[in-house]
Amino acid sequence: MQVSNVFEAVIPNTIWVSERPIWFGGVRLRSRTTVVRLPDGGLWVHSPSEPTDEVCAALNALGDVRWIVVPNRFHHLQAPATAARYPQAQVVGPRSVRNPNVRLSMGLDDPRFSQSIPELTAIPLHGVPFLDETVFFHRPSGSLIAADLLMCACARDHWTWRLVARVSDRYEKVRTPPDVRMHTRPSSALNESLERLIELPVERILVAHSDPITVRPAQQLAEAWRFAMSKNR
Repeated sequence: MQVSNVFEAVIPNTIWVSERPIWFGGVRLRSRTTVVRLPDGGLWVHSPSEPTDEVCAALNALGDVRWIVVPNRFHHLQAPATAARYPQAQVVGPRSVRNPNVRLSMGLDDPRFSQSIPELTAIPLHGVPFLDETVFFHRPSGSLIAADLLMCACARDHWTWRLVARVSDRYEKVRTPPDVRMHTRPSSALNESLERLIELPVERILVAHSDPITVRPAQQLAEAWRFAMSKNR
């Protein structure tokens, strides 16, 4: 099911995604918004895109926007505008979000948030303060939803990103984003977070800057983050 050609269904009647171009560091990436319909019909919107009339009409056709999720310090650009269009929605994100215009209703670690969305398990990626990301596992569908946990370029991407991806060994290879890799060091806290993610019954990984990862998702996650994990894995 597609809604006004904006959202594409990943899990029918439950999870949709949309893509938009975004320039970052001199390359044009595809950036993804993920929308989950909760059992009560409300919508959980992860890393929202610009809330144009077309986007909002598509969201309204899916349900009521209840949650606007800023998943890490950097995926915040359209959160204020989306909150303005949906003032009844709760805005959740890390306290470290790099945008003074983001007004959080609560932090991602607030128990009220977790209690309100029991089908989505929030898993902080500890040990990567540069990113300060929380990853979500939608257990009913086996979907791991993240922003900058992983990335991968392919033929669908702009030539600027394809070029950089080939040079950086990220063309058709699932890896961590270059800036995340540069700012990350192994630690016990990070290892514990990664072990928790890898042990989940993941069927797909939905991240911001890659097509859905559906082939050996947990193994590809482990391979991408091996540099930061215990040597015994």
